[in-house]
Amino acid sequence: MKSSITILLTIILFQSCAEESNTNATIDLIKKVETGLTTRVHIDGDSTWSIEERMEHYGIPGVSIAVIHNGEIAWSKGYGVMDKESNTPVTEQTLFQASRLSMPVTAYGALRLVEQNKVELDENINSYLKSWKLPENEITKQKKVTTKNLLNHSSRTTAHYLLGYNTDSTVPTLLDILNGNPPAENEPIIAEEPDEIIYISDGGYAIIQQMMMDIEGKKFPELINELVLRPLEMNNSTFHQSLTTEQLTKAATGYLPNGSDKRDVHPAMAVNGLWANAEDLAKFIINIQQTLKGKSAKGLSKEMTALMLTPYGKRSPESKFEYALGFQRLDKKDETYLRHWGWDDGFYNEMVAHKDKGYGVIVLTNSTFPDFNAEVIRSVALAYDWDNYVPVHKKTEIEQSLVDKINGRYMFNGRIVEVFQKDNLLFYKNILDVQAEELVKISDSIFVKRNTSRLIQFKPNLENETVNMLSIYRDDSTIASTFVKMDTDKKEPVEFLLEGDFEKALKAYKIRKEHDATYLTVTEDYLNDLGYSFFREDRMKLSQDVFKVNMMLYPDSYKVYDSYAEACAKIGEIDMAILNYTKSLELNSQNNRTRQKIKELQKSE
Repeated sequence: MKSSITILLTIILFQSCAEESNTNATIDLIKKVETGLTTRVHIDGDSTWSIEERMEHYGIPGVSIAVIHNGEIAWSKGYGVMDKESNTPVTEQTLFQASRLSMPVTAYGALRLVEQNKVELDENINSYLKSWKLPENEITKQKKVTTKNLLNHSSRTTAHYLLGYNTDSTVPTLLDILNGNPPAENEPIIAEEPDEIIYISDGGYAIIQQMMMDIEGKKFPELINELVLRPLEMNNSTFHQSLTTEQLTKAATGYLPNGSDKRDVHPAMAVNGLWANAEDLAKFIINIQQTLKGKSAKGLSKEMTALMLTPYGKRSPESKFEYALGFQRLDKKDETYLRHWGWDDGFYNEMVAHKDKGYGVIVLTNSTFPDFNAEVIRSVALAYDWDNYVPVHKKTEIEQSLVDKINGRYMFNGRIVEVFQKDNLLFYKNILDVQAEELVKISDSIFVKRNTSRLIQFKPNLENETVNMLSIYRDDSTIASTFVKMDTDKKEPVEFLLEGDFEKALKAYKIRKEHDATYLTVTEDYLNDLGYSFFREDRMKLSQDVFKVNMMLYPDSYKVYDSYAEACAKIGEIDMAILNYTKSLELNSQNNRTRQKIKELQKSE
């Protein structure tokens, strides 16, 4: 008897010690995550940041994190406050507007209908739509739009971005959004010319929402609750836009970069409508991982889950991810990661998880600073030793003779970077940026920058006895771009804008466009994107100048006037903003967003 009691006490003591050891290990890992935030490429010896330091740096009120390890939630934790006025702390139960993290949840629900034989992935979407039909045009006559096209964003439907609506404004219905009717601020949703480049299309998922409701005859929040949230035990999540009293006590307030608060209503719930906490989204990811291993029978089958994660194609030559049915796939050498991000007014969220190895992380914030989320994800990846996720290198010395050889300006497709030495360090600077980055030598011929995953290599240019600068994809060692060293007296049109000489810049742009209208840096889309990059950086003189050039190069495009008007409005030039918004509306009378902007500006005068 005494022997049995002794054995029992020994077992209890052993289990207690093991549990304490596991707890201590988790505490250590949490601390490592909390203090290990770093750049995209980590150089041995670099200092790291803490979560609190980076929250203060960016001005982020609140953060919620859930870490997945060994196929389960290892820990979850909140930081900061969910609301600045009440100072209520973020907890594991705090709800965030999940924004585009709604898309993979919606896709999962649509695939459950496929598995129930209510939808075929390759059937014309109009076969299932009853309340609304995708308008026929020359594009749909050539190739029908299908559920699969919409889920993997290969349909090229319009309305790439569907914004939310203030709770005190008139909120459109989903049909208003699909038809582009006021008070919806988007154009009508139609099919565009498809190409090999895949863009996220909010409009496509709005169509999926309508299809699912038409098939089942139910409201979307109830339908997703039956198909996804309840089976996967995401008990705190909802697609309802009117939260209950209890949910409101847990719901974070979103904050814009200027500090103002924001919480929108989303009629296109399939796109941005989900309210969730980090733990529920971790459950969603874990279910997918476990189903693929044959360890879960909740929701989709193993075969349908595998199909959900089957890639369609690359988004662009410069973005080495592929889109599956609801997820991005990031291939890092031999490792496949699933990812989705979500940006809404006042909220930015991100989820990343290994497809097969049972680890991942969810990071939710009530602010819009993607760099912070990426820093936290990298910290988790380093702490838990994720395979091939964060590049880590040792810095090696660089010879002065090599520095002298590679100093200079380089150009690729109209984009210019400069390599120069300062204070015994080598720097790399895109001429459009304010700050330069250190160029770190890691081997005889390879350099890296801390804030990009690509490798840099300098190679002799046999044609002109100089050197070329190669930008190389880390994962497969293919060349992304080759920058050719420039003559010191050569200038691109944008350089005149940077020097403040608008007239010279405009003349140079016109000459370039006359010579080659397809040249990247003179295309309407490139200039529009460039103007908005300056706009987001609050470099408003440059933003306006770029938009003005675009108007003069493309006077028949409604978009160029719309962009210039937005820049004018931002700096308080209301009359000029109204004038250019009006011109934009004359060229495109269906642009409801522009019509609404004019009304808002006229009220403010």
